[in-house]
Amino acid sequence: MRELRRDPITNDIVVLAKNRSKRPMDKVRFQCDKEIKEEYKEDCPFCRGNEKHTESPTFEIKGKDGWLVRSVYNKYPIVDSLSEEIYGEHEVMIDTNRHDGSFYNMSENEFLYLLKMYKHRYEHMSKNEKVKYISIFKNFLRGAGASLLHPHSQIISLSIVPPEIENEINISEKYYNKYKKSLYEAIIEDELKYGHRIIHNHRDYLVIVPEITKYGGEIRVLFKCNKRFEELKERDLEELAKIFRNLFKKIYNVQGYNPFNICIHTHPLNTPKSKNSHFHTHIHIIPRKYSFGGFELGTDVYVSSINADKLAKRLRFD
Repeated sequence: MRELRRDPITNDIVVLAKNRSKRPMDKVRFQCDKEIKEEYKEDCPFCRGNEKHTESPTFEIKGKDGWLVRSVYNKYPIVDSLSEEIYGEHEVMIDTNRHDGSFYNMSENEFLYLLKMYKHRYEHMSKNEKVKYISIFKNFLRGAGASLLHPHSQIISLSIVPPEIENEINISEKYYNKYKKSLYEAIIEDELKYGHRIIHNHRDYLVIVPEITKYGGEIRVLFKCNKRFEELKERDLEELAKIFRNLFKKIYNVQGYNPFNICIHTHPLNTPKSKNSHFHTHIHIIPRKYSFGGFELGTDVYVSSINADKLAKRLRFD
């Protein structure tokens, strides 16, 4: 039996067809990225010791042997300060000095350094009054759009609010106007009551596998309170570092070394805070094992064959 549903956060239309996961597939070997084993690579511009190949750093955290995380201007930016139509800055944030480092094997401390860098660059870019939104994202491996394999994230400030964010805010605003309640609080309440799609329930965050999403196997980290990204304290970053460490260790053990994207959806900037009081910061973790077919691309209707309950159970941690 098929069900036609809508993602409550994005309003994407999704057909639930769980039995499609059983359809026959040709027994061919898909090309995939091999797991990196070298800690240092001489021709990698992001490895520690090869700093001459990158721009001067905008931020660093250093240890006894040199920098641990580092942010630099992107040599090939999506936006810059020269255009009158879209203004912004684009930086590459190097997750770790280790070429073989990844979210799958980083330590809790490494995640903490990374999150501190995210916040520092976010705060710095947000001081520019022209900036309306700051996007933090990560492409891991070629299958997720990475041009270089050394682990890195990116941050871009924009003079516009992206359509995807406007869409999520408009949906949450309509929900609030109708029910006088935050959409995100309602989703969290429903997920806690149901229980089976929860990966981890923390005091301040809920990690779930959403049942309705156009990305098969997506994971979302929902902030339980309406805290803006720039308002995160040291304790918040420490807790998120623990969650990331445990979550990606589980993903690796269950699903292996696969490409993924991370998108942190934050509040718009330089707008009245009350306008977005119903919106919650949240994180989309999107596996890139599957690609859209002609039906999805031609109709903007998506098909999900993932059993969210079963996946959440396999990924669950305390």
